[in-house]
Amino acid sequence: MFAKFYQSELTYLREMGREFAAAHPSSAGLLSERSDDPDVERLLEGFAFLSARIRERVDDAVPEVVHGLAELLLPQYLRPLPATSIIEFKPQIKALRGVRSVPRGRAVGSNPVEGTSCQFQTCYDVDLLPLELLSVDHDESLANRPALRIKLKTTEAGRAIVAREEGIRFFLAGEYSLAATLHLWLLRHCTGVEIRSSEDRSVPRSDPMRTLRREQIKPVGLRESEAVMPWPKFAPEGSRFVQEYFSLPSKYLFIDVLGLEGLEFPGDYIEFSFLFERPPDLPSPVTDDSFRLHCTPVINIFDVSAEPVKLDPLVPDHLIRAAGVNPAHMEVYDVSTVIGVRPGRGNRRSYSNFYSFAHTRPDSDYDGYYVLRRARSPLDEATDTYIGVARPKDRNRGGVEAVDEDETLSIELLCTNRALTNELAIGDICKPVRGSSVPPFSNITAVSPPVRAPLAGELQWRLLAHLALNRQRVTQPETLKLMLSLYNFLAGSGSPAGRANEMRVEAIRTTEFEAVTRMLEGAPVRGAATTIELDETRFASIGDAHLFGIVLDELLATYCSINSFHELRVRLHPSKIEFRWEPRNGYHRIL
Repeated sequence: MFAKFYQSELTYLREMGREFAAAHPSSAGLLSERSDDPDVERLLEGFAFLSARIRERVDDAVPEVVHGLAELLLPQYLRPLPATSIIEFKPQIKALRGVRSVPRGRAVGSNPVEGTSCQFQTCYDVDLLPLELLSVDHDESLANRPALRIKLKTTEAGRAIVAREEGIRFFLAGEYSLAATLHLWLLRHCTGVEIRSSEDRSVPRSDPMRTLRREQIKPVGLRESEAVMPWPKFAPEGSRFVQEYFSLPSKYLFIDVLGLEGLEFPGDYIEFSFLFERPPDLPSPVTDDSFRLHCTPVINIFDVSAEPVKLDPLVPDHLIRAAGVNPAHMEVYDVSTVIGVRPGRGNRRSYSNFYSFAHTRPDSDYDGYYVLRRARSPLDEATDTYIGVARPKDRNRGGVEAVDEDETLSIELLCTNRALTNELAIGDICKPVRGSSVPPFSNITAVSPPVRAPLAGELQWRLLAHLALNRQRVTQPETLKLMLSLYNFLAGSGSPAGRANEMRVEAIRTTEFEAVTRMLEGAPVRGAATTIELDETRFASIGDAHLFGIVLDELLATYCSINSFHELRVRLHPSKIEFRWEPRNGYHRIL
């Protein structure tokens, strides 16, 4: 790049100098003459060299300014998109005497790749029940009223454990188009769930012990506690649903079946008969593997301490490396804490992220702030992270103190395993992490590829596009498409997932916006209704289109103003099928 700047400046001196001399002969006439004196030529080349250096420095400063704005306005854009998957725990049901919980955030590992085990974290709380799934049968004996019969086995001690208020969680596994359509069946077309139990594995067709309502089937993955990505505090929450849908749509393919409390099962065999009315056709047959128990999404993120960083007053920022991890096998996702320690002195200094502005409060416990700089690694296309710290002289007047030469930073990190996870296949995430006691497990879906943060020129146009969105109505079709495409980090990668996401975005044909009035607790409330028409041929199945609608409902609800509400309708073309969601204000459904 420097050679390009140098040649550009030299050409400008010679060509534009001649034109300037022609326009101003009295003051710059000598610029039009070509000199054969080597000293003059050397002088011109020296000027071009210095000017190129200035241009290079100015050009290098642009990303620093953009990164600073992005850290303030769109912090999620500066973090890589880690690899994800779905794992299944396989407890020994006879050994369970109660509910064993695996909390969200539990560390799990993979088979070693190049000598390193990739570390993942679980994203959902998993309750391990004394239950085993035996079979899933698709009963089509009644036209337009099919049924799915799921047979489970428990133990004598487990009968009372299964009959609990929290119910049972299922993961809809297998081919994505089928799983998404089953998700649609369960949430939109289920008329009830009949529960039977027997000592006989066949479970005779007797009167059900209890019939559950459709409202007792709940979707999973929409609560803040069920987020897959560690989301920055000030980032727009609605965007998280889109990014997670584009990177791991199967995280939404979980359902909770509630209403089991108080049941007394007479036998170890339990059957759930899900009854449906006029559901759409399934893209492929249902198998015993279409439903799974004890599953959770996992993400390639782990906590680790950084190598100590000894501050040098002459070095503005220092490279951060994880301690005990091959640098080629790790990438910093985020910095958790920064503590400054000086040998022989008892006091410790704590530093906050500059863009949190916590250090500016008069009652702040922080002694200073740190600033992160991210740059492309010379090793590969991953990102290296640098840290610089400063301490204000006076919180009101500003200014900073000089860095102490004897201070060392102790840093806690969130890291990923870089591109190492690309080598993992189904079944490879199966190793427990030292100190973590969990039953056997393995990943039952492919590991999604990690995606680099857009740090180069791409970040600049993404930032500008996001700022432009603030001045436009998000329900306009082109605006909505632009917003969604900004979170398709897989676009342009050539991957099937990236192309599928592009097709989903392009499926938006039209949007209609109207003001509506609904009664809330006896009083009329003004709100907005948005109707979006989608080209269903661009989706893997009608269930995929419905799942896309769920994500749009979550996104648009976050743009709802106070004392108002938003309701979404999605109409499919050409089938004219329409889905409606309840009016809501942010996370709250109001009707």
